[in-house]
Amino acid sequence: MKPTKKVILYYKAYGEGIIIWGIKGRASQLHIPETIDGKPVVALGDFAFAIETEQPIGDEESFGEITLCPALGERTTPLQADEGDALVRIVLPDTLRHIGASAFLGCNALRTLLLPEGLEEIAPYTFSGCSALETLTLPEKVKKIGCYAFYDCHSLRSLYIPENVASMGRYAFYNCRALTKINIPKTAEHLETGLFLNCDSLYEIHFGQCKHISDLIAVLNHELLLSIDFPDAHVKLLIPDFQYEYIEDTPARMFHQINYGTGHLFRQCIRNGDIDFRRYDELFYLTRREDAAVLVLLLAVYRLSYPYRLPIERRETYLSYVREHLLFAVDYYIQSSDLEVIRQLAQWELFTAETLPKIIALAQKKGKTEILSFLMDYQHKNGISTKKKSFDL
Repeated sequence: MKPTKKVILYYKAYGEGIIIWGIKGRASQLHIPETIDGKPVVALGDFAFAIETEQPIGDEESFGEITLCPALGERTTPLQADEGDALVRIVLPDTLRHIGASAFLGCNALRTLLLPEGLEEIAPYTFSGCSALETLTLPEKVKKIGCYAFYDCHSLRSLYIPENVASMGRYAFYNCRALTKINIPKTAEHLETGLFLNCDSLYEIHFGQCKHISDLIAVLNHELLLSIDFPDAHVKLLIPDFQYEYIEDTPARMFHQINYGTGHLFRQCIRNGDIDFRRYDELFYLTRREDAAVLVLLLAVYRLSYPYRLPIERRETYLSYVREHLLFAVDYYIQSSDLEVIRQLAQWELFTAETLPKIIALAQKKGKTEILSFLMDYQHKNGISTKKKSFDL
């Protein structure tokens, strides 16, 4: 049986329902009731569970033994500290429709939270400092994400933004250093500054339309994969990284930014409302010379796979590169178990009687049976012989 910790739940009337103003005492697991005094619990007040110094995680998971107490007033600051165990898991009632600003601020052990489907807003600072929170599902009805809503959520790895979200406040994901994947829905028209500042691991961003892109990636100088929906096509573009430093020009009393790498040039092709595909493709010669082989390969394959506004001569340039480095490419995608790209390489007619035996041997060596099966089938259907011809005199 789980140990219990005493938790006082402060509440008051809120229209025809109940609002939770705060708690006193902490427990690993807390279950908020659906009704109090016969009325549905519809809201959490500002700073309801917020704390400046969270308790350590208990040796055993404790369950909150709740005592209800009418609140005398609302909370305007987080508790400095409290007794009990760090809050790890909380169950919110389906009746909940509103969560106040900073409701979980500082809950740095919180790992599990299921948000109610009726929620329409993530208020400012709601999850600020929830550094253990790895995953979270936002309800489809959410329309707004407030400023600093996920600030310092160091463990958050990915987040799907619902299609109804129309605005995101400044620095909403500031310091989400583990975040690798996120989307910007087509409905999001009002996006404030610094959304992804210090999101050092953010790699893949999906844009529901070609808007706001340049502004959002301006704070990201590492390698990025942009997935963009145009009215008549879907595109994926790889953007290389770059580094920079400031050099002092003492006589002029100025500092000059010096860039290293090709990424800053590729970023100049990205505008808020469109992409300069012509310039992007022109830069391929430079990335071939300057960037790592895997990055160059990925850039070429993404451009061939999503050939939006790709001229024939540029397509041939990309194909020639992949053909020239075919065994390297196949080895990479076999190792990644990426059958889809292997199929594309076959569709582009890059496999020959000379290269196919080596490719099949690679798949056999790495034990990739699904890819091996496809390659053997491709060999049979296309009548490609792997046996050397011999002549008897």
